[in-house]
Amino acid sequence: MNTVTTLSAENLLAIQLSEPERLFTGDEEIARQEFRALAARWHPDRCPDAGTTGVFQHINRLYEAAVRKLRGGIWHTPGLLVARATDGATYQIRYRRERAFELGRLFMGREIVAWVVGREHTDLFQNALQTINRLPCANARMAAEVGRYLPEIVRHFETGEGWVLVVRKTPDLVLLRDVLDYSGGRMDARHVAWIISSLLNLACYLDYAQLAHNAILTDTWFISPPQHSGALLGGWWYAVRQGEPMTAAPARTVQYAPFDVLDRKRGDRRTDRELIRALGRELLGDVTGVRLARAKAAPAPMLDWLRLPAADSALHDYQTWMNQVLKASFGERRFVTLEITTDDLH
Repeated sequence: MNTVTTLSAENLLAIQLSEPERLFTGDEEIARQEFRALAARWHPDRCPDAGTTGVFQHINRLYEAAVRKLRGGIWHTPGLLVARATDGATYQIRYRRERAFELGRLFMGREIVAWVVGREHTDLFQNALQTINRLPCANARMAAEVGRYLPEIVRHFETGEGWVLVVRKTPDLVLLRDVLDYSGGRMDARHVAWIISSLLNLACYLDYAQLAHNAILTDTWFISPPQHSGALLGGWWYAVRQGEPMTAAPARTVQYAPFDVLDRKRGDRRTDRELIRALGRELLGDVTGVRLARAKAAPAPMLDWLRLPAADSALHDYQTWMNQVLKASFGERRFVTLEITTDDLH
């Protein structure tokens, strides 16, 4: 049992209700003992000091949150997520970084990424599983090529609170959102260029697969700085086939999808290409694109392309980008090193 009774009132009140792990041990019986010790220390009948009632009420709520988490099968301390599946299996997932996302929490390790999704989003979770498992490839060569851009499921399971999806990643992959934050909200146009190139390459595959991913964002795209490549590991909850009904979408998608797509609420591959353009503008420092020319954030041909509507096909967009926009913007291709490592972000 940890020394919970030595914490001050200020320390206790600073613990968020979403983080009972900071106070209690990840075992229900030990947590009960810790709560009793805290109650003996902070109950108003035993400690009549001013403010004691508020501290005791906060401890009560933290204990209730701890019990819910333990019974729900999800408990995480810094660097370690312990998840108990409904079939009785327990999984330990070591992570280096975590983030909240719209359906739950994201945990990023050296070679895995895990999404913990609330039970209220079961339909979206199941949609992601079905979509990933059915991604088409014409042959083994194509599978080897596009597989670098796509998620490979390690495992998935149900907990008392919801669902967990674990996918594989290579150690060099980092979340683009983390890179953008590390860069102060704006990246060099030369790095934005190779990120857009890799995304348009993926968009050609999505065209082939007749899929609208609907969530190509800095929170779903992982990049490899040394390889100048990336992988779309997240956001598959929202993917639908071309023309099929859309049941949900992130706020950014709603903001930048073509108007007729929003009216019909059906999958359209143009949405992904509009999101790629929005992502490019965001990486340059202004997702609206209004201030980019004045700030000279990138060469004019690149800015023009990022602000124009998507072409009629991903291949057309890719060819225009590679053969015209990049050459007009930067001349002959040169590899420009992005000086950032996974250690910089953790």
